[in-house]
Amino acid sequence: MKEKTEKWNPLANSRTSPPRAPRKAVLASGSAAMVIFFSSGCVVSSDSPPGEGSDNSPPSGESSPTQTTPQNHPIASSVTTSTELGADLQVDVYALERLENDLLRLRLGVTNNSSDSFDIGFGLSDTENHRSASNISLIDDVNQQRYLSYNQSNGKFFCSSLEGTIPSGETEDLWVIYPEPPGDLEKATLITPLTPPLLDVPISSSSGSVENANLEDPQVLDLTNISDSLEEDQTGRTESSDEVSIILSSDVLFDTNSSNLSADARDILEQVSQEIDDANSSEVSIDGHADNTGDDSINIPLSRDRAESVESALDGMITRGGITFEVEGHGSADPIADNETEEGRERNRRVSVTFEK
Repeated sequence: MKEKTEKWNPLANSRTSPPRAPRKAVLASGSAAMVIFFSSGCVVSSDSPPGEGSDNSPPSGESSPTQTTPQNHPIASSVTTSTELGADLQVDVYALERLENDLLRLRLGVTNNSSDSFDIGFGLSDTENHRSASNISLIDDVNQQRYLSYNQSNGKFFCSSLEGTIPSGETEDLWVIYPEPPGDLEKATLITPLTPPLLDVPISSSSGSVENANLEDPQVLDLTNISDSLEEDQTGRTESSDEVSIILSSDVLFDTNSSNLSADARDILEQVSQEIDDANSSEVSIDGHADNTGDDSINIPLSRDRAESVESALDGMITRGGITFEVEGHGSADPIADNETEEGRERNRRVSVTFEK
């Protein structure tokens, strides 16, 4: 199968982040697109979206059905979806608006243009927030950051969810609350699990506000570039029609002759785990490689130990169940560059993470 090499784009896949202490994470950027975030439930504040001049406090009970909001004129729309309905399932953005109390609200509609009712299920959400849009995230291209939807202190997302399936020809509305980006940011890219990226969605202002006393710290992830040329940090990505292989430099992940992950490694692996969460594969292959310095009695055990360290870290980060790992250390076998040069040896010291899309 012929493979092509390209930049690892933060917009290339959608992914869920498990509940953990607020952190800054490293993410790749480039030229394709998608993302996500995990928690334990969706919180709805009232029969209407938060804001519009009302004082809405999220209750501690179950999610309530989404209600129609006024002035639902799309400012951005999807062209197709990855569901069985394809273009017959349409996602429209009504507003991406700053509220009065330093929050950002996304309002959107999901329209079923097919002849049968349709359940979006977990298509726009994480595995706990059924029929919500909790997995939609925002990309700030100017400041190179990704915004995840807000979490409540009780572990629940701050968003709405649908009551049931979407009837044929009908539109159901959803809303999600995010941290407010910098005041001079005029537009953002929306990344959804079901659609191509919705680019350059304008950010407007609203006079509405919403009770936010019980919000956790904002989840904002830094974006950094992982180069396909392997010239800077020797980390890149190859992709075929059905498989992704992320190549991670051992010099970035580990100290010399060590299999203990560095602090920088964890940031990078968090983004790898997000992409695995969004993929359909139930099996992930992790392969450690070394250069030809020394012999296989050293290189094979070291390359396997490094692969196992990556496996252990990813296993604790991935939130999707049913994932199994295949781990192998290859030593100096299968070089991807010339071992006669220092640059080539550096490229050959690597761990690759491979999985189906």
